[in-house]
Amino acid sequence: MSNTDKIDDITKNDASSSAASSQDNAKSKASAALDKGKAFMGLHNNIWQIIKFTFISLIAFIAEFASMYALQYGLEDALGNKPFDWFIFRYDPGREGAFGTAGFIAMLVSKCIAEIISFTINRKKTFNANNNIVFSAIAYVLTVIALILFTTWMAGALGDAIGPHIGADWGNTISKLLGSIISWVVMFLMDKFVIMRKIDKKDPRPDDNTEASDN
Repeated sequence: MSNTDKIDDITKNDASSSAASSQDNAKSKASAALDKGKAFMGLHNNIWQIIKFTFISLIAFIAEFASMYALQYGLEDALGNKPFDWFIFRYDPGREGAFGTAGFIAMLVSKCIAEIISFTINRKKTFNANNNIVFSAIAYVLTVIALILFTTWMAGALGDAIGPHIGADWGNTISKLLGSIISWVVMFLMDKFVIMRKIDKKDPRPDDNTEASDN
């Protein structure tokens, strides 16, 4: 082998070593950044939970609005533009009110869809809950029912109040948005401190026995 070939081989080896070293350094930096991120989130768990809860709520929020509009317009003609007036719920008919019976059904069903998505994902992905799932589900349903009653009532009352001034579409959208914000605040606090708690196995409270199926 000539001296020129030897020099070429040495140069290639040096280049390969330099490239490998650069890759290792990049991986080390990425790993260090990831470790720092995990450490930060470990120290600021509440912030991380809020971020995840907000992201999942956004997914549920999109599903809620999409299903609301689909049901609202899909049922409007089928139900004959009838008013809905029962218990505390009043939905005036037509596009100057809150879409009557179609609006009530749309608000109610879309809310249920959003809460099913939220419960399923948040229980494990956001709060890593290991408390009793039966207790968790019952408490969640009761909280959701209370919120549904309130937000569905509010949507009809607010929609009928502002619909004649800005149109039923905007009236329903604003009332749904306000109801979603209220639901977000209430559900986060309830999920974190009551419904979806991650408990110590030594916690004596009977409602939170660790579920074997989750471990």
